[in-house]
Amino acid sequence: MSRYWKGKWIWAPAQDESGNGSNVYYYFRKEIELKNLSPSYRLYITADTRYRLHINGQPTGSGPAMCVNHYQYYDVIDVTPSIEEGINCIALEVYRLGSIPGPSGLLAELTDADGAVLMSTDDSWRTVKADAWRSDTQFFRMSMYSPFQEHYSSTREPVGWKESGFRDDGWARPRIWSGPVSDSPPAVAPWTRLIERDIPKLIETREYARAIAYMEESIELMNRMRSEDLSIGLSMAGQPLQFTMIHRAEGLLGAEGGDTELRCSVGHLSRELDGIYNPCIVLDFGRSINAYLELDLTAAAGAVIDIGYAERLLNGRFNNAVEGMYADRYEARAGRQKFRSYHWKSFRYIKLMLRSGTEPLMLHRLQAARCRYPYEERGSFHSSDQLLNQVFRICKDTLDLCSNDSIMDTPWREQAQFVGDVSAVTLGGIYACFGDVLLPGKFLRQSAANQLPDGLLPSVTNSLANDSLHPDYSLWWVWGLWQHYRYTGEEQWIHRYYPHVLKVVDAFLGYVNHQGLIEHMPYAVFIDWAHLDRKGVSTPLNALFYGVAGAVEAMAEIKGDAYTRERLRMARSKLKNGFDAVLFCPERECYTDASFEGKQSPRISEQANTSAIYWGLCSRARAQRIFDRLWGEDSLIHTESQPFHTMITLRALMSAGMREQAVALVKDRWGKRMALKGATSTYEEWESNGSRRNGGFTPIMRTQSHAWSAYPAEFLLYGLAGFEILEPGCGKVGVKPFAGAFDYDIVIPLPQGLLRVSRKAGMSEVMAPPLVKVVSSEKGGDARGQQSIQ
Repeated sequence: MSRYWKGKWIWAPAQDESGNGSNVYYYFRKEIELKNLSPSYRLYITADTRYRLHINGQPTGSGPAMCVNHYQYYDVIDVTPSIEEGINCIALEVYRLGSIPGPSGLLAELTDADGAVLMSTDDSWRTVKADAWRSDTQFFRMSMYSPFQEHYSSTREPVGWKESGFRDDGWARPRIWSGPVSDSPPAVAPWTRLIERDIPKLIETREYARAIAYMEESIELMNRMRSEDLSIGLSMAGQPLQFTMIHRAEGLLGAEGGDTELRCSVGHLSRELDGIYNPCIVLDFGRSINAYLELDLTAAAGAVIDIGYAERLLNGRFNNAVEGMYADRYEARAGRQKFRSYHWKSFRYIKLMLRSGTEPLMLHRLQAARCRYPYEERGSFHSSDQLLNQVFRICKDTLDLCSNDSIMDTPWREQAQFVGDVSAVTLGGIYACFGDVLLPGKFLRQSAANQLPDGLLPSVTNSLANDSLHPDYSLWWVWGLWQHYRYTGEEQWIHRYYPHVLKVVDAFLGYVNHQGLIEHMPYAVFIDWAHLDRKGVSTPLNALFYGVAGAVEAMAEIKGDAYTRERLRMARSKLKNGFDAVLFCPERECYTDASFEGKQSPRISEQANTSAIYWGLCSRARAQRIFDRLWGEDSLIHTESQPFHTMITLRALMSAGMREQAVALVKDRWGKRMALKGATSTYEEWESNGSRRNGGFTPIMRTQSHAWSAYPAEFLLYGLAGFEILEPGCGKVGVKPFAGAFDYDIVIPLPQGLLRVSRKAGMSEVMAPPLVKVVSSEKGGDARGQQSIQ
């Protein structure tokens, strides 16, 4: 149901040209007198791009959830504890990212317990550009959430503007945005769908640095051509402390805190030194976190602290100039003060550098306000195999790290909600580890709202700044929708989004050739970060379509849509008949990557062959022979799956009854290549310092916090328990515990409660919630519904 708004979308006055720029901040404020206080007050609020709210000088909230403006989220905040009798001041710092053309705005309403609107955004508010933030800072185009560095000068902030009584008569009245027929939301473009926040509020916990990685001092030199880029100075190599001072550095560690004193060199004042040296401290938080950095300090006016963020060290040193140039600058006023970054960053390491500090600066406390989605710790895995325990821990922690207001590929680089990543891997991991359905539900709805006219979905659905389109990602979204229904048992998901599903299917059927195969889709087929032949008829894309079309057949059955059911039955039958004839190579006894203009590709890949196996396009006997050709004594030279597509490899092994080999693969790849190397979250590819996507080795940085690589979090629960959903909603499930060489205890959250599976001393035990019927699984290990191998 659409909410009726009395408030108006407001923004900087029309004559203020900076309001149309990028990386700009504005102050907005309004005072309201309240008598005979109501039992409760709510603030309905949203902004494009973000807001930070203060009531009577106190921080009260921030938001909204990252979104596209045609599907704009708003928050409902209980502000009762902040409201006082008498004059109240509502003050906001509103940020415009401006990475895409179009207007920005603020919309808010204050209501009492009866729902009466007491205050709303209109032209009686006051606004001014927040010059405390520099706008022309370094831009890192890969980031969706905070691509600009944050430079903040506290000396430029108007004193007392967040409190009542401040003289704002010099501030401007805001402009009001109007639609073609009305200025009342939601009839104002581009914010034509206003959606109340449909997930819980994020939680904040305080975390502290665990170790000092190293200290140094660095000569200060200005890059005159790129003064806006803090990462250059922060990444310069330093020298041992000689001319600067860092006293009681250990005070920056732990929750107790302590007074850490820093001072730059002063020898340049008397010309004893050629230049200024700045003290630097690199702190290690022990693992990657998403957090706002908070400082409590006493400083002289004009002292500057630069803060760099990184998820790892390079050659043992801090460097964020190569990639991920995330950094803040804080210019202090005189006296004691606090700083909190406006935007959260993802980091394990931070580097503090004091500039312009010829007088001592005292850091009383440094802490990180970690923000995360409020998952319940429900699913668990413990075994006598410590390497598997490590793998599960880093995979589960990665799912947690990549869950915020949206489900991200990685919080360190893009912060993007990539449809394929989430649907193929992250959703299943969230169900298995946490049993949460709200954040997956938001993802499915938000992604559907971005469907394009041709029926496909854009690759990223929490931002319009990324315009990539991978057709296989649209198929993965359909699969994710089907699995969400199977886990929750809620048919509303099928009824609501069946029209979207049909558009996706139609988009693919438009490229079916005379042999029944998808050919020449005019978009970038992704499949995996690997050197694959994708031209013409792509083997893994056709296999994926075959499997997903089977799920859509089942949806058509629910909908009573005989036409679509028969249409897809025939399409799948024709695809299956043509699949082997076009894509199987008898001489090599496996599937080639693709067929182009009637010729099979010379390339062989794990991706193509395990896709054919998992999605039910080859016999069990052929599957066994294919695995021999991939990994046996007479193995072929082939492309190995990266972490993302290894989830299909593991499912294919389970489909073929090869769970022991699947466990060994998890230990060999995630265990040896990540966990034993000290990983605290999962890498984007098997190597961190390069990619083999083009056949050779390209030395580009890979993230070390990528959710699409976290599939073992699901596998070690579902795969070892032999768990599969036999009836939507998990009222009937199959279990077939893995009889391996180690003991284990597994807890799997279901909508009805916790399913416990354990194996000790060769004996298995299963305990299920009262409303769940457990039967012995014939296939086991894939809650998504096994594909049949003939």
